[in-house]
Amino acid sequence: MGDNPFERLDGQGLPPRPPAKAPAPTPKPKLGKINLRYERAGRGGKEVTLLEGLWIESQEARMRNLLLLDLKKALGTGGALEDRVIVLQGDRRETAKAWLVKHGFTTNL
Repeated sequence: MGDNPFERLDGQGLPPRPPAKAPAPTPKPKLGKINLRYERAGRGGKEVTLLEGLWIESQEARMRNLLLLDLKKALGTGGALEDRVIVLQGDRRETAKAWLVKHGFTTNL
């Protein structure tokens, strides 16, 4: 036996080990609701996904640009800002929704 005095204990008479507590899930911050809309009319037949909402409208231009850049990179698509509305190229409603929910937003889909 080694130098550990607890090796000789057989476990009899010891209190039961308390159950391990699972860490409480940290709630995701609710950043706001973003409405996703699909549009093709008036764009020469090109499909676009529009992201609108009070969160986008209330943020300064720098924050809107950062959100746009993150979305474009994550979804692998082009996009632009048009009057406080984020416009993504193609029908990206489902993938944009998944990304937004993952990052703390709520959507209308």
